[in-house]
Amino acid sequence: MNRTIPNRRLLTAALCIALPLGSVACNPAPSETELALGEAAAYLTTSEESGDIGADAVAATSTDTLSSMAIEDADTTVSAPESAAVCDFSARRQEVLEQYDANQDGRLDRTEFQSLRADLTPEGQHPRFSRLGLRMRQWAFWRVRWAFDENGDRQLSTEERTALVDAMEARCERLHQQALEKYDANQDGTLDEAELQAAREARHAAWEQKRQELLAQYDTNANGILELTERAQLREDRIAEARARRQALLAQYDTDGDGHLSNEEALPLRQEIQRRIIEGQGAQ
Repeated sequence: MNRTIPNRRLLTAALCIALPLGSVACNPAPSETELALGEAAAYLTTSEESGDIGADAVAATSTDTLSSMAIEDADTTVSAPESAAVCDFSARRQEVLEQYDANQDGRLDRTEFQSLRADLTPEGQHPRFSRLGLRMRQWAFWRVRWAFDENGDRQLSTEERTALVDAMEARCERLHQQALEKYDANQDGTLDEAELQAAREARHAAWEQKRQELLAQYDTNANGILELTERAQLREDRIAEARARRQALLAQYDTDGDGHLSNEEALPLRQEIQRRIIEGQGAQ
């Protein structure tokens, strides 16, 4: 039985009900260009975050992939956050459009669209994404993609891609609302420059606190930075933590005990990760 379509319908219904996103999750199917722009915006918002979005996808990874994920997370943990502090999915989508719209006619022609699609593939080097000034978290976005690949074919169908984009936009909207509740001092429903600056400063302060905690644990020569050997230890510890988490997840979801997740076994985990993404969990 194909369980993907009913699950997609349930997710779309949840998005329509849970958030005021009528123009996002409840409209007819988007075009391929709209989907590509949405995927790129999702990639950028994932890179902008500093949390562990989709971390439990580690349950389905090989040892090498698990190590690469953990190393990426360790390295981005010690990098200062980007200046942007409030999730804005529409703005990210517009930035992508402007970056790939070579003739500046306000849309993507065939050549421009193909260029964007090439950069969205796992093998792409994302040159234009890099020019947008964000660190690239390839494995963070891979984890999100894995969660929406419900049939496990390692490719996202149009329906799965649409669900991913809708979920990431819903996540962004939720995080934006949370920022408004915290920083909209004059309660006008928007964040002016002073309020945005307060949000940025709070994000940087949270990152600095985590940096100090890392220094206390790994800065063995107490010089205020993590040198190569100290970073290597941080990476090793993150890999060990990821391996332990994978074992815990396999114990929970690997019902036949064969040491890996079948598509049927992985489906409940994928759906749980989807729920966490929509609810804004794992963001920092």
